[in-house]
Amino acid sequence: MTILTSQMSLLLVLLLCITTFHKSMCTNNTFVQCNEKDRETLLTFKQGVNDSFGRISMWSIEKNCCAWGGVHCDNMTGRVTKLDLSYNQLEGEMNLCILKLEFLSYFDLSRNDFDVLSIPSIQNNNITHSSNLLYLDLSLNGGLHMDNLDWLSPLSSLKYLNLNWIDLHKETNWIQAESTLPSLLDLRLSDCKLNNFPSIEYLNLSSLVTLDLSWNNFSHHLPNGFFNLSKYLNYLDLSKNNILDEIPSSLLNLQNLRILDLSNNQLQGSIPDKICNTPFSRLKNFI
Repeated sequence: MTILTSQMSLLLVLLLCITTFHKSMCTNNTFVQCNEKDRETLLTFKQGVNDSFGRISMWSIEKNCCAWGGVHCDNMTGRVTKLDLSYNQLEGEMNLCILKLEFLSYFDLSRNDFDVLSIPSIQNNNITHSSNLLYLDLSLNGGLHMDNLDWLSPLSSLKYLNLNWIDLHKETNWIQAESTLPSLLDLRLSDCKLNNFPSIEYLNLSSLVTLDLSWNNFSHHLPNGFFNLSKYLNYLDLSKNNILDEIPSSLLNLQNLRILDLSNNQLQGSIPDKICNTPFSRLKNFI
């Protein structure tokens, strides 16, 4: 009986070890072999990066890209689904060849020191597969500028876009570019040196919940219908723009608005009285 009990205990321990090992194989990216195509794309990106602090030094040592810092892979397929290199003091060229990663859903290069931007041609570099991308943050890289935003058009599933601090003053149709993103919920373009409000007629930004256009150069009137962009808008920041205009009654169209910042502009008039009543009772405004 003692021998039988010991054998059963040993069997249970063995089963536990096998189960634990299998679980670690499924949850630890180290045991998942990355897709070779994805690996080559990541190495192409790395070529232009000045990594003085060795933040991504393992990329040159470890063959399996799923074990690289900032890289996350699907546990079953080994395809790269997330790249987060924020706060890494990376410098040099930001190569958006990363958008060729077919299963990438999250991409964050914010708060680095990139000063050169390379955007591959949509037609020649097959970045149309980036329709899986949901989250894109390139903000707070002070030396970057973009002449246009046409490269955004394939990103049809994008929900979050943050380009704060990127110089967009040459992009005259910036709002039309964003209107090609039907799933967009959160748009942040603070301190982008935007200086014009293009026509918003026929735009499709009806899903927007958050819009931050603060610290730009909109020194003229808001376009007609601006406050009809999205009935779901919850957060709107137009502060520090020197906008010359009357505060429009069309603010009342924003039934879900909870945060409104219009401070440091040349606006005249006051918030419509009805905005203080339901459903605006929880509205926080800064005028």
